[in-house]
Amino acid sequence: MAGTLSDLTQALVAYGNQVPVTDLCPTVVPAAAQLVTSDPYAFCMAACLDRGARSEVIWTIPYDVHTLVGHLDPRRLYALSLRGWASLIQDLPRRPRYTNDAPRTLYELTHLVVDRYGGNAARIWEGRRAAEVIRTFCSIYGVGPGIANMAALLIERVFRVRFPDHWSIDIKPDTHTVRVLYRLGISDALTETAAVAAARRMNPAFPGIVDAALWHLGRTRCFATAPQCRGCPVEMWCARRGV
Repeated sequence: MAGTLSDLTQALVAYGNQVPVTDLCPTVVPAAAQLVTSDPYAFCMAACLDRGARSEVIWTIPYDVHTLVGHLDPRRLYALSLRGWASLIQDLPRRPRYTNDAPRTLYELTHLVVDRYGGNAARIWEGRRAAEVIRTFCSIYGVGPGIANMAALLIERVFRVRFPDHWSIDIKPDTHTVRVLYRLGISDALTETAAVAAARRMNPAFPGIVDAALWHLGRTRCFATAPQCRGCPVEMWCARRGV
């Protein structure tokens, strides 16, 4: 592997900083992107559902909910029962993969936002440390550490928050980040555990800082088959070019 681990980390950070927010929160329609990057509750809805389906679909769902019911006010949606959420999700033009789990996820998120934060989802992170924010997201049904860490990372980018405890934020070890770290030779196995450990070795002070670059490279260039290695910004460090 050419260069040092520090050089690779810096190259990934530089690349990640250039990735537009709209690429990190991809949507099917532009209006959906505007919603999830300006409305904290809409953002939380999408983040909590972001598992098992194409990101473009998931990040458009809050827009679809808004279109269907005419608003996205957590205080008004608070009245929905689990059955009500299930019915609403079934009526959407785009749905999350886990339709049996999604109603409870959105029900618990909405009750958390209203009961604990007075209906203002931004209070989940305003004036708080990343570790607390991650614990809060993990308390919602269906949300694991991967999604919770991803949410913390995106909150910094989307809402211009800077958490004081960056060492608490890991990457989200999904199919893209796991694959790219393995091909780079930093991770010794195609597993989530190995990927998280690799990112921690790369930058212990802020392991998650490389997440955006890894995820974006995996989606746009470092494909599972026929990766586009030529011109990749970290090609010189890659231990498994073309594999």
